[in-house]
Amino acid sequence: MKAAKTAKASDPALLPFRRERLVAVASLSLAAAVPLVFTDTLEPAIFLAYAAAVGALLLAFRRGRLPCLPNWALNLAGVLYVALFWVDLRFGSRSLLKTALHILLFTAVLKLASVRRERDFAVSLVLATFLLVASMATSFHSSILLYLAAFAALAWPVMARWALWRDLAAAPDEWYRDERARRIPSRRSVALSLGAAFLLAVPFFVVLPRLKTSFTPGRGDGGEVWTGFSESVDSSLYGRLKQSDKVFVRVAVEEGSVTERPPFLRLRLVAFSHYESGAWRKPAGTGRILGVREGMPVPLSPPGSRAAPPAYRLAVELAPLSSRFLPYPTTARSLTLSSELFRRVGSAPVLRDTLGNLRLPFEPDRQVRYEVDSSAVPIVDTTPPGPDDESAQAAGSARLAAFGREATGGADPTADPFLFARRLEAYLSTRFLYTLVLPRPGPNPVEEFLFDRRAGNCESFATAMALVLRESGVPARLVTGFAGGELGPFGSYFLVRGRDAHAWVEAWCGPALGWVTFDPTPPDGRPGIDRVSLSRRLGQLLDNLEFLYGRYVLSFGQSDQVTLATLVRDAAVAVSRAAERLQAALRATVKQAAGSARGLALAVSLLLGLAAAVLAAVRLSRAAREFGTRGLPAAAAAYRRLQRHLRKRGALLTPASVPSETLAAAAGYGPRAAGLARRLVHAYLAESFGGRELSEEERRRLRADLRELREATRPGPRD
Repeated sequence: MKAAKTAKASDPALLPFRRERLVAVASLSLAAAVPLVFTDTLEPAIFLAYAAAVGALLLAFRRGRLPCLPNWALNLAGVLYVALFWVDLRFGSRSLLKTALHILLFTAVLKLASVRRERDFAVSLVLATFLLVASMATSFHSSILLYLAAFAALAWPVMARWALWRDLAAAPDEWYRDERARRIPSRRSVALSLGAAFLLAVPFFVVLPRLKTSFTPGRGDGGEVWTGFSESVDSSLYGRLKQSDKVFVRVAVEEGSVTERPPFLRLRLVAFSHYESGAWRKPAGTGRILGVREGMPVPLSPPGSRAAPPAYRLAVELAPLSSRFLPYPTTARSLTLSSELFRRVGSAPVLRDTLGNLRLPFEPDRQVRYEVDSSAVPIVDTTPPGPDDESAQAAGSARLAAFGREATGGADPTADPFLFARRLEAYLSTRFLYTLVLPRPGPNPVEEFLFDRRAGNCESFATAMALVLRESGVPARLVTGFAGGELGPFGSYFLVRGRDAHAWVEAWCGPALGWVTFDPTPPDGRPGIDRVSLSRRLGQLLDNLEFLYGRYVLSFGQSDQVTLATLVRDAAVAVSRAAERLQAALRATVKQAAGSARGLALAVSLLLGLAAAVLAAVRLSRAAREFGTRGLPAAAAAYRRLQRHLRKRGALLTPASVPSETLAAAAGYGPRAAGLARRLVHAYLAESFGGRELSEEERRRLRADLRELREATRPGPRD
């Protein structure tokens, strides 16, 4: 009897519903691998070979031919696993991920062709699941969610039938004899159950414990993360970033009017001064380290610079660029990092180097949000180059110096460096051609560009102009970043894509003009402000969805969970306190109205007053969030409330306004208001920059000063 059972278990022909289950698992195995070829994770040839093998097996299964490889073939395949892995990793794909996927596909095909036992079906299902997980884990476009929904719609009926086959394994004739045994729930039931599963997946996704940060923000070509920006620039090459339509920056205008050509869309990322062997090298990283805390603005105007008054309040969302540098508008006065960043890393020592670059202590692996206080015109940097500044060091090329004299018509760079640079810019932008197709460079790429090719990309033009200026005695540096973008479909924001990446030149034009921006690239190579057609706006909506998908799905990590938990906690506390106040107010109303003929009218009046108070509290809460008082130390919170109060009285203040501007606004209300504001500002400076902790008595004094200042700034006669 035991021998008979063993023979039955090892005989493939005796497995119940073998043909049906093979067709089902082969269909899932084929569908699970489809996204791999669209994400460049799997080569098309490999996928076609896999699809052909599984398709041939599927066709044979449907026709009733159920092949089963002999044991010797499986043993030979087991030996080939190691050899295939080594050969593929050493000479084939040379990628651990791709090699592992090749082995997974190879194993899935072999298992489908060698089902002998009941457990082999389970192994085949597990392999199909691994393929689905690989497809989801290597796909970084939001359309993968549509694929997941389609795969679920395919897999749900398959798994429902699988459960029926397991239930009818002891009586397989019932499946063929009774049509009711083969029925699965209706389409409506399928849709409802799948919808419920996806709805349940959302809270599960939010609360599932995870690593501190997301595992990976994205891939290119099935390998490493790549964007095209780096901390060095080879002027003879051109990154794929310029040819990408991906949205890397989203700039929303929170305050200020949107114009045809907004001045803030030239985003400065990295400035270079060290040029060696045909390439600009990574900045040395010397400069001023700023210990930035939550809510503290980072000043971007260099010492001695001339900055116009603020005209825009911008919210910038930046996708990962594989760089520690933060892009900011050339019109920016200050920058405030999002509170989420501080929840992840605590205090952030930000480095602002001597070239004006803004560098974080880490490379962001997810989208970063920050607010920018911007002027309507570029900030004028009047800091002269130092004695060791490489931007003033010439290479000693007589040909470049001669080219500069010829291109500028003999202009004197010493007497008028601005005129010299402007003529050189005009010469390059009108007599040379813009192209993305560059030949292999020689030993002198700049001279080849100027005297032989006379065509190049924006980095070629900027590099040539910077080096010619240096040879002529004018300090110059190369700057990379973005220039231009697309106006969003709903107006008040701009999408900056990879194709808006650009390079330009900053030249020292004397103490009167400072560092001036020049763009020698021909007009057809300069990014601009695009106003797209109606059909293109639909694509922008999809790009926005993709941007949000990257931020809140792919990059959702532990810090996001903490932020969400904090918001839920604060909301619950606010609702609880509001309920307590409402309950107390209702009790007082009922008590006062009892026995009074006017009780009903009094109750209605109190309820209306309570509603008005709630609305006022909502407005105050919004104002408080705008000026960021929540979570700040006592003096910093009092300083923010001072700014908010003065702004309500008509002062042109923002959270990024410096203390001198705040004091000037308070002085307009008389000596008493000015003195109170001075005490509040001094306390804020002592606490924020002197590291001093305020006593309880000093905190009470701050609250009293705020009350007195509100009285001192009321409309009417002043001191």
